[in-house]
Amino acid sequence: MNRFMGPLALWYSGRTLRERRMLMVMAGLLTATIIWLGVIRPVLAWRSAAADRAAASAETLAEVRTAVAALGPARAPVQAPSEGLDPLIRRTAEAAGLEVVIAMSPSGQLGFQLARVRSGPLFAWLATLEADHGLTICSLGVVENADATLNVEGALSVGPCAA
Repeated sequence: MNRFMGPLALWYSGRTLRERRMLMVMAGLLTATIIWLGVIRPVLAWRSAAADRAAASAETLAEVRTAVAALGPARAPVQAPSEGLDPLIRRTAEAAGLEVVIAMSPSGQLGFQLARVRSGPLFAWLATLEADHGLTICSLGVVENADATLNVEGALSVGPCAA
């Protein structure tokens, strides 16, 4: 390092006071230009790009909210089935080939239990209860058996679940 700095220091000390001051001003301006071009301009560009992305995201969010509002309510108001929940659940479970045991759940809703059922008919039955009959599945506990069947406990409600 001294090999390069020694001749440079000797050259610098050989300059007049006026030349040294001009060299210092030149070095300062060169440093300021490098900082401006290497740090400040990229940061300002990133900030501008982030503001553009934020504006585009806000516009997209407004479009999505407008589209969701145009869809209307997700479901029509749900009314309890005229035949009652117990017969409805038994009838739909029997139609799906399931043997259901109906009991009160710990949360106070209508509970159900199924033993040794296959996943396909079980989830098709639950989807039918939700889509066609407007029931809400408030809780669902599934345990897999060694023979690839499921033991299921759950609770159903008409409309939203009670907390």
